[in-house]
Amino acid sequence: MKEFQYYNPTKVVFGTGEYKQLGKEVNNYGSSALLIEQEGPLEEMGVFKQAIAYMESCGIKVFELKGITSNPKLSKIEEGILAAKKNQIEVIVAVGGGSSIDTAKAISFGAPSDTDVWDFFSRKRQIDRALPVVAVSTISATGAETSCHCVVTNDRNEDSKKWQKWAVHDAFAFPKTAIIDPELLVTVPKRLTAAGMADTISHVIEGYFDGVPDNPVSDRIGEGIVMTVLENDGVLENLGDTSKRGALSWAATLAMSGLQDCGRSNAGFPAHWIQHAVGAMTDSSHGEGLAVINPAWLEFENKKNPEKFVQFTERVFGIEREKGTSDVEYGKLGLQALKDKFKSWGLPVTLRELGVKEEMLEEIAENVLKAPETYVFEKAHILEVLRSCY
Repeated sequence: MKEFQYYNPTKVVFGTGEYKQLGKEVNNYGSSALLIEQEGPLEEMGVFKQAIAYMESCGIKVFELKGITSNPKLSKIEEGILAAKKNQIEVIVAVGGGSSIDTAKAISFGAPSDTDVWDFFSRKRQIDRALPVVAVSTISATGAETSCHCVVTNDRNEDSKKWQKWAVHDAFAFPKTAIIDPELLVTVPKRLTAAGMADTISHVIEGYFDGVPDNPVSDRIGEGIVMTVLENDGVLENLGDTSKRGALSWAATLAMSGLQDCGRSNAGFPAHWIQHAVGAMTDSSHGEGLAVINPAWLEFENKKNPEKFVQFTERVFGIEREKGTSDVEYGKLGLQALKDKFKSWGLPVTLRELGVKEEMLEEIAENVLKAPETYVFEKAHILEVLRSCY
């Protein structure tokens, strides 16, 4: 186990019906709010009207920013920053998934600043202040509701193939409060539910297979999160099951809360950074991309350091090891079991299904190398991974 510091200041309000606490929680931080609204069925369900009613009942003046899409765009964030400045907003409120919450985070540290918000993502400037964010999570996936990460897509270039999907990792990006109400998750369709489950698992196993020995507590936490997702995949056949929705939502939150990363190398999220480059060029789903890319990446890691893959296969999937099976071969059985799960959930298994064309692979690899992240990549390795799952 490596030395570590753990910090997570986000207050979590969890439980069926707890959405009604929104006004009270927002009121702790101010009397004017910008509500970030994600595209999709939430508006038809009246979820945003409820949010406004909950806040207005507590004397909060509410402004709205509509039309947030997956892979949140810089252009919409800049629109929100202007609205926050014009209306002297005191609190940013996100209702939705990671796209909504990341939009809120970017607005929160962009609004108090006099600089281009993209400067924070390109590392030209450090964040030194932010408006408080209250996040209401409506999908079990990114864990953005309690994380210090914020991922956005720079869509300034007219050619979408030139867009950049980059991230900020900063303590100012932690929301002040996260509300997780399983009732809000029941209308998430099967495809997005499955993608969120793959995203949660990826958040665990990218750090889990770091090669750092003697980290039993973090290992058990991570394995428990993965097993919780696998054991509750029956939600895909009964989307209204709030018990399973609750288990999956808490698993997703813990996966990115930093808790299971304690004592790890935390060199970065290589499969995530590759997916970001793929997602920026194709506008494909983050979770679906990880279902393809992460197992492909880990197959190469297994060849280098199979010991942890043996542990994963044994503990998580309980696969019997036949006599004479090498560590690498046994580790591959666990990865194959994971890929089989993803496929059974209806997730894609190739980059082609995500809209990637073979001639794009070289540019995707170049864009991964351009991202200002700490993980040290080799271009040949990236291309090898991309081709193996193309």
